[in-house]
Amino acid sequence: MANTVLYPGDTIGVIGNSANAAMLVTTARKMGLRVGAYGADETSEALQLADFKAIGTNKDRDKLQHFAESCEAIVYDSDRVNTDVVKFLTQFTRIPQGSDMLEMMQDRLLERAFFDQLNVNVAPYATIINLDDVYQSVNSIGYPCVLKPIQKEWSHGRELVIKTQTDIAKAAGLLDWGTYILESQIAYDREFSIVVARDQDGNQQAFPITEVQSVDDRAQKTWVPAEVDPDVASELQRIAGEVAKNVSYVGVFEVSFYLTASGAIYVKKIVPAPSETGYVFEDAATVDEFEQHLRAVVGLPLATPEILTSAVTANFTASQLTAIRTQWQIKANWHFNFYHLRKPADDDVVGHISVQGTEIKPLLDQLDDTAIWSTPTNDQPEV
Repeated sequence: MANTVLYPGDTIGVIGNSANAAMLVTTARKMGLRVGAYGADETSEALQLADFKAIGTNKDRDKLQHFAESCEAIVYDSDRVNTDVVKFLTQFTRIPQGSDMLEMMQDRLLERAFFDQLNVNVAPYATIINLDDVYQSVNSIGYPCVLKPIQKEWSHGRELVIKTQTDIAKAAGLLDWGTYILESQIAYDREFSIVVARDQDGNQQAFPITEVQSVDDRAQKTWVPAEVDPDVASELQRIAGEVAKNVSYVGVFEVSFYLTASGAIYVKKIVPAPSETGYVFEDAATVDEFEQHLRAVVGLPLATPEILTSAVTANFTASQLTAIRTQWQIKANWHFNFYHLRKPADDDVVGHISVQGTEIKPLLDQLDDTAIWSTPTNDQPEV
């Protein structure tokens, strides 16, 4: 890919409908770029904030082509963007993130083949085509384990946690949808994440390690600085660096990890886009992930992220809004961020709060004292 620089006044496009899309639009405009946004919902925040908007679906090829030809480059907002759309758009403009890493991380078998190539630990797994495969594979994988579709976009409502042999029969209906993997549920002790930026020349710049607490496999709280054993930190950074060396991608991406009580490290996933765990840097560091992402994409030198203050972010759902409103007039050190979603479901994340202080523990205690996030931190099995 030729090294290309975009300057203030040049046009960049944003596709996607997550909260990240609006943050990318806002950051790009702050950097002086002219910003277009493409999506099916003209009332979405990203489209409302952009300098110009294009209304269309993933199947509106004429509209997609016109939008691409109106932009000198396009960025996508999340790992859920359709890879066929990205490939189509690359015919008409630059998409520095590319489609290779996105396609690889949307397919669980391709993802694991990549991890195997890097020689990193992942949860033991087996490819599942029929019910007999489950009965045979569970003997080597053990209980508890999780049955997941190969394509991550199909996962909602089609995953099954198998804790005993009697649970296996429940998989019969799911397997009609296609190929699955059966994956061991790692009994982990802690969870960490590294956001890495990669520029057009392959140079990389990692953000400081964050610690994460997840609920139902989604980050709920994230904080920096993370207290990490130096040897563990070194290995996390090495793995993240190896990922950056072996992908064709420009921008920021996240690598997340499990750490077991015995000190074993497992790679959980890679997100080829700005990540929820990176939101904490907006208030904690010298550069946030959205500016760093756009710096890489438009050809600016990557900034060096340095922690300015201890900080915690915590996501909140629509069902927690009443409790969040109670804190509105109470918490002097809470910064509120709302995503302006239309008609969210109760379990949809609709915003996050950010809290700064001198030490992490008092900040986490302050969040715990509200009982807003009193759900168990994960659904991992008992050790």
